[in-house]
Amino acid sequence: MYRARIAFALAAAAFVASVTAGALADPVSDFAAAWAKVDDYTVTIKVHETDGKNVQDRVYHYAYKKPHFAKIDVVSGPGRGSGSVWSGGDHVKGHQGGFLSGIKASIALTDPRAVSLRGDTMDQASFQSVADDFANGKIEGASTAATVDGVAADVVTIDLATPANGVTKRVVALSKVTHLPVRRSGYAGDTLVKQEDFSDLSIDPGLKESDFN
Repeated sequence: MYRARIAFALAAAAFVASVTAGALADPVSDFAAAWAKVDDYTVTIKVHETDGKNVQDRVYHYAYKKPHFAKIDVVSGPGRGSGSVWSGGDHVKGHQGGFLSGIKASIALTDPRAVSLRGDTMDQASFQSVADDFANGKIEGASTAATVDGVAADVVTIDLATPANGVTKRVVALSKVTHLPVRRSGYAGDTLVKQEDFSDLSIDPGLKESDFN
């Protein structure tokens, strides 16, 4: 009887250890834990986006500070030189590129001048948006391993509870090192309509609220 109890205890301990290891290896849990530790970050986002026959390719420099501060500048592509800042709420402060760069205006977050080709707002480019998708969507199947631009990643597919500008599914590649996104792809049904590649990530560079004025 004593040996049986020992064997049972060892088996139970092994089961708990396996469950714990599995939980730690879950990419979504790892992302949540990593994102919880981040206060602010900057990143380069290369975006390829389509809407019917229309195509838009842009590169952005993006800065974000919790809980709701964001700054986006168009580095290349349509609107190069323009940028916006967001401090929560339904308005952004922005400027156009070129000779109009000195003229700043407050416009609606969803104003055509402030959104992407498919109508995505600047807050939707943040990693918080990824966290929201995980929280509100449904994970489709098990994660898979992949290499994205030389970065080892775990790939997770999310069926969105509410389609966002026609996007019904997102596929997110999470770095195995930082556990933060290196690529996010949006699908309308089975058609890829948007791909965002994240690079040059700087975690907690010490951004201040005044950086978003």
